[in-house]
This record gives sequence, C-alpha cells and structure tokens, in this order.
Amino acid sequence: MIELGWPAKPLWPNFRSRSHWPKTQALKVARAEAYYATKAARLGLIAGDGIIPVQATFNPPDRRTRDYDNCSSTLKPFFDGIADALGVNDSSFRPQPIIVGDVVKGGRLTVTIGEVA
Repeated sequence: MIELGWPAKPLWPNFRSRSHWPKTQALKVARAEAYYATKAARLGLIAGDGIIPVQATFNPPDRRTRDYDNCSSTLKPFFDGIADALGVNDSSFRPQPIIVGDVVKGGRLTVTIGEVA
C-alpha cells in the first residue's frame, strides 16, 4: 500500500489556467512523489502474468462530492511514478473501481498494488 498526498488542483480536469506551466509542474511533482513513496514502501516486483491489479482510494479533504471520472483522470502521473519505481510498464496496471473514503484532514490518496479486495 502506498500513501500519497491529495492530488494538486492542476491535475483535476476542470482546472483552468492561462498557462500550461501549473499542470506541467503538478504532473512532475505527482510522478516524483509516487516514485519515492513506492521506493520507500519497498514493494517487490509484482510479477505474474503481466496483469497488476491497482486499487485507488481517495480520502478527500472536505465533504464536497467527488466525480469518479475526475478522480480517475488524476491518477495517471501517480501510476507512472509507481510503474517507474517497480520497473514495469504502466500498461500492465488494471485499475479497479475507485473508492472514495472518509474525509481526512488535508486529503489523501492510497494506492494498493497486487492483491485488491
């Protein structure tokens, strides 16, 4: 299990800016955060038949409702960083349905790799 921070505002599809730089920077930071969190979790290579189930759990920072397709679109840079750390191609990830959990101060994204409930 990998615990990450709440996705930055520029990663959400409804974010608008006059410049592409906020999103570019947020993508870079999210990928690096996922990479280092995966390395710190010391997950071994999850091999098998090449299919890796991945479960994402969003714990929002407030009680506003979250749109599931918007949540799923924020996952790409995190999955890229996790794949880099594991040394696999992220095309082998099979995302399971997203879970939106309880409110947590500051928000949190938890990614479970391999055995998914």
